Amino acid sequence: MFKYEGCGEIGSLRAIFLAQFHHLQGPMIRCQWPKDYINKENFAVLSRFLIPKNEVQEQTITVNCLGYKISGYPTYLKDKKYPRNYLLFNLCIVCHPWSRTVQFEPFVRKLSNFFVNLEKESEILSTDIEEGSETTLQIQNILEKVFNDINDDGKTVVVFEQNSLHLSVLSLGCEPSQVDEHQVPVLVENVGQFCVDQFDLTTTKILPHINGFNSVAKIGALGDVEINSVRACVQNLLYHQVVELVPIFLYSNVYTVTPEFALLCKNPEFREEMQSFSTAEEKPSMMDLYKFVSSFTYGTTLRDICLRMNPQKLGFDERPLVQFLVLKGALRRVHKYPVYQGEDESTDPLYQWFTSEHSTDLISIKTGLSAQDLDYKIDSDPNILILWK
Repeated sequence: MFKYEGCGEIGSLRAIFLAQFHHLQGPMIRCQWPKDYINKENFAVLSRFLIPKNEVQEQTITVNCLGYKISGYPTYLKDKKYPRNYLLFNLCIVCHPWSRTVQFEPFVRKLSNFFVNLEKESEILSTDIEEGSETTLQIQNILEKVFNDINDDGKTVVVFEQNSLHLSVLSLGCEPSQVDEHQVPVLVENVGQFCVDQFDLTTTKILPHINGFNSVAKIGALGDVEINSVRACVQNLLYHQVVELVPIFLYSNVYTVTPEFALLCKNPEFREEMQSFSTAEEKPSMMDLYKFVSSFTYGTTLRDICLRMNPQKLGFDERPLVQFLVLKGALRRVHKYPVYQGEDESTDPLYQWFTSEHSTDLISIKTGLSAQDLDYKIDSDPNILILWK
């Protein structure tokens, strides 16, 4: 498949190198791994970007040229002991032209600062700059280890004399989807493991109200936070895989069982989690749970199933169980989309939502109508049809 810059995919490192400004030779690649990955002709073209002017120092630069996507962190050390009174180097990684590089930026920056400390202690960068020297080979050994470990494990430990450095590649999630007011965030991580300082003020205000049942709109009302701020916070939590989104829980909801349920049931941990939603000291039987879940189908609401089976009497709480099954992909919510088919245009502003594009969940949140009142209005007009999808 053809890949292009901006496609969002992440590739492995293709090379890593240390470029320096030699006071006599000018810009040069002091060492690289794999060896000779970037030849002298191509580096001559790229050097003006990789060994930039002093104004572009200590900030990440990325160059996509000649089939290389290079990310570096040019560093300028000013001291009278150096020829021309400064030392200029750039530690760079090379990726595929289509690959994202932002996940590598923190470790490139940390490794560059590590070399700064080594230079201050042992002058590793300013001693024997020539290719093949003992100091250059020491640097090359470091780069080789970093290259292999990062590609194999995504992390490494660099050791040089009495100094050590732990490096890892930042794990990037997919771009989070749009968060709507009618969706319900569910915590999938224990927020107790995070420090309070890791969350902004708005997030700390909404976290207590994320219980797996409150919609984004209700969380905003309970936390006294503006709705767009809530959506932004939930989207950030979604990106960092702290929450996931499920539909609003209502007893009038219709669900269907997915093929994923049969696969999940083979997992003993999944079966144990299903039994954890017990309302009694004894765990509910798996047979009762299977019967309950297999009852979900088109045209049958959760209320119908609960009236027929009485989950509380069987020893389990249907509310968290249903949300759990939706979260795991074992159940799929079938949404209602009303469509007005009348010949005359209605003056009721509610009817502007009946276009087949908006679910009843969204309409209820946007208009302030309860789900029961909205269903009553829809059922009362024979010109309104329902699309289930």
